[in-house]
Amino acid sequence: MSARGDAVSFGREPAATDPLVAPRRFTDLTDPAADAALTHTTGFTDRTALAAHLEVLAFRGWPALHTRTLDGWVLRDSAGATRRGNSVWTYGDVADLAAAIADAEEFYARAGRPSTFQLTPVSRPEGLGTALDTAGYDDDSGPTDVCVADLTVLIASIPGLAEHTAGRTRPGTAVRTSRDDAPGRSWLDVGAAGGMSMFGPHRQASVAILSRIALPAVYVTAALDGRPVGVGRGVVDGEWLGIYSMATLPAARGRGAATAVLTALARWSVALGARRAYLQVEERSAAARRLYAALGFLPVYRYTYRRRPATPVRPA
Repeated sequence: MSARGDAVSFGREPAATDPLVAPRRFTDLTDPAADAALTHTTGFTDRTALAAHLEVLAFRGWPALHTRTLDGWVLRDSAGATRRGNSVWTYGDVADLAAAIADAEEFYARAGRPSTFQLTPVSRPEGLGTALDTAGYDDDSGPTDVCVADLTVLIASIPGLAEHTAGRTRPGTAVRTSRDDAPGRSWLDVGAAGGMSMFGPHRQASVAILSRIALPAVYVTAALDGRPVGVGRGVVDGEWLGIYSMATLPAARGRGAATAVLTALARWSVALGARRAYLQVEERSAAARRLYAALGFLPVYRYTYRRRPATPVRPA
């Protein structure tokens, strides 16, 4: 169901058995053990502060091609590559909410894209959800959970997972990984074929975005029988490893490629001083969610997007 009038609402209720479901609103939290686990993993005692910090990390980990600052918001345009890169980052307050929404709509109209807002539990200002309702925006879409893990725990969990997946791979066949400082054609091709649309139709814009990242970055490829089947990207920002662009070819899923990529990313980042990892995983990515949960990732918060339709329907 949609929590209309709130800054964040999340559409369909996710399965209760999914361990990576993050809270809709931090005011609804009733599980002290979950907060204690996050404090132990991240050092943050306040989930709101942790979410705000992770939003800043993600903002740097996937920058937009073009931006415009509007008070505490950032309007992002990336030639259509990813929803994040083509939506309003509602990180801070604005002086006039109605006027700011109108300015955002004008910005995206000039870019030839629908006005879209990324909403999180730390989106500002209060009342943003209600204002988007009034403006005729669609209900939430693309529910995505932001999760964190201790890299020591993650690396320690990997041998057991590797043993579990070994039985799905022919004897004598090992998953091997390689690292590059930039995304090559093979890496991009596997990413696109593995479901990352930004490396398909929007490849040129996505490569331009990747070239703008100022943080230490690595591009990992996993191969079976010498054939690239899985990829992932890592960025190190202080003591945090950001894990992005995880993709595996459909025919190779369940054979350890993603685990091998994560292992390579984790070990690379630890050598650079990282201690913790974060990633974003969509609600619909069931297999990825199972893997990340097995590696010790914990949910922090969920974000969604709200888009103004071509012909918005104003509430009566």
